[in-house]
Amino acid sequence: MDPVHVSKSNGTSWQAADSLETLPTEAGTRCWLEDCGSLTRRLRRLGGHGFRLQVLTEGWESATAEDIRMLESDSGRVRVRRVRLAADGVELVFACTRMPPETLARHPWLARLGHKPLGEALADRSDVRRTPFEFARLSQDHILLEDALSGTDIVPESLWGRRSRFLIGDHPILVYEVFLPGLAGFGDA
Repeated sequence: MDPVHVSKSNGTSWQAADSLETLPTEAGTRCWLEDCGSLTRRLRRLGGHGFRLQVLTEGWESATAEDIRMLESDSGRVRVRRVRLAADGVELVFACTRMPPETLARHPWLARLGHKPLGEALADRSDVRRTPFEFARLSQDHILLEDALSGTDIVPESLWGRRSRFLIGDHPILVYEVFLPGLAGFGDA
């Protein structure tokens, strides 16, 4: 087996998809983590009329060292969009999208998604490809977990997350997804 690719950010080890033995053995959670299709479309299909996307924040923020590395941009800022996906009143997934100015200059429609899910906006484009997932167990002090749980009564010690880059042509978008506790038993998982 090839060596496991691990990258560190915020004290967290992100492990490449080829190290799946590190993923949870619980079938429901693992099934969602390994799903390579459109997570939003699957949740919308399973949640029906009860599906909801809530935009939590959207705007420009200072770029982190990880943004600069993952987005291959030396810009000092990124466009950040944080959303929560729910169905039937159950919070299921938190997603954080980070885009460099170069991507938005070429694709300004990305800044005008409103309540439209990014995954659905990208799914039908022929010029989009997605890099392999990286996975991590996020602890309570990780900024993604703090963002994911803000405004909820969910208090786990840790949660699973994954990240990948979408490339529209050569223009990157970094997407983090945090899998909330209600997701493991949701729908056809």
